[in-house]
Amino acid sequence: MKKIFWLLAITATFVVSCSSDNSSSTPASGALVKTMIIDNANPADDDYNLLFTYSGDKLLNVKDSGVLIEQYIYTGDKLTRMNHPEDNTYIVIEYSGDQVSKFTEYDPDFDSATKTVVTYSGNTFTRTVYDGDLTTQSDLILTEVCTVQNGNITQYTRTSFGTSNTETVTYDTKNNPFQNISNYEIFQVLNSDIDGNLNNETASSTFGINYMVNYTYNTDNYPLTELTYDASSVLRESISYTYY
Repeated sequence: MKKIFWLLAITATFVVSCSSDNSSSTPASGALVKTMIIDNANPADDDYNLLFTYSGDKLLNVKDSGVLIEQYIYTGDKLTRMNHPEDNTYIVIEYSGDQVSKFTEYDPDFDSATKTVVTYSGNTFTRTVYDGDLTTQSDLILTEVCTVQNGNITQYTRTSFGTSNTETVTYDTKNNPFQNISNYEIFQVLNSDIDGNLNNETASSTFGINYMVNYTYNTDNYPLTELTYDASSVLRESISYTYY
């Protein structure tokens, strides 16, 4: 997990039990991540001490060292909105049937928004990203074709302003730490740090830049530690997990 979490929070509309601040102690279906400690090797990069709170298997919020940084909003059983309190930004998720068709991140302070339209074909889906203001987003900035094999995105082909690049990713056969949360299947499309893949990334390569990731696992084959190295085998990031 190389990206920092979307640090999002809540507004009052269409919330499912989001006012609760009690951590789930009885997961609805399998292990759920309780804590995630992210330690960057570069002192200039931020570290995180994350605590996850659930209602059953629905992820409600994330705190960093006791500070609320992210909450999830549902309409019925579907995840439909995420807000970020510190930046006053929020993401609205739209569906066609059970598939995400569009998600838009709004930034009212700067009258800006980024819209991602999602289309599907066989074992690929495409994210087409547009910039604009809070009303209209029509400036094309990125197209990304994602190839899915065995429940994991194994290739990203990105085109932006006439330039394309391809990233390839390999995985282990163990359990992704977040795979038991509600709505997990859509996170693969949302391009979130909860990546939505079935297994855990072990290596990636893009623009000739390579990363390797090593894990230790508990007896149920969920990661306990995650260490990311660059191509020179220099440690870049360490993550440790605990579970409910």
